[in-house]
Amino acid sequence: MRVCLIPMKPLAAAKERLGPALNAAERRELSLAMLADVVAAASGFDRVWVLQSDDDAAAVAVAGGAEPHQDPAPGDGLNASLDAATATAVAGGASAVLVVAADIAAVTAAELAAVAQGDGVAVAADGSGSGTNVLWRRPGNAIATCFGPSSRDAHERAATAVGAAFRVVDSPRLAADVDTPEALAVVWALGPGPATRRALEEMGIAARLRLAG
Repeated sequence: MRVCLIPMKPLAAAKERLGPALNAAERRELSLAMLADVVAAASGFDRVWVLQSDDDAAAVAVAGGAEPHQDPAPGDGLNASLDAATATAVAGGASAVLVVAADIAAVTAAELAAVAQGDGVAVAADGSGSGTNVLWRRPGNAIATCFGPSSRDAHERAATAVGAAFRVVDSPRLAADVDTPEALAVVWALGPGPATRRALEEMGIAARLRLAG
């Protein structure tokens, strides 16, 4: 069984770095739309768990056929939440676990499939090349998660320490997480998923980005 974990940050302070381009309500709407597209891209996995703290995020998960799970380690940070969820998944029979950021709005099922292959550890880095947007582990607990500064290298070191194979998947779509107006423009150019595209079109984002430029 392959389980996909999608950690979702609380919506109360969603995407504050997008403040120059979007107001608070728009940032919340965009966050939920991106989550819907990530859930859709992960639909080929046996189980898709959205780790969340908000009823609206839980509703998006259910609508997309995923399972909403309350953050298992609230206040303890992303890695604590992911490691607790991973342990639950493995105890329930998961042979492999994929972690996918909730804001890679141009993701496709094919892109995730390219990461979720083979034994050991595979990552897709973020746009800077130093972070991690997607993490694959087979077995699911091959390494602990190492999200944070320079997580791409941290995941490689963790894999090397246990003798696990390590692979990097280069993908512009998986690298395009949305944190800034500039990143939003990149996703718009790549072609976001349908929910994100619909939300951005309703906001008139293309014209607004041109004006900002």
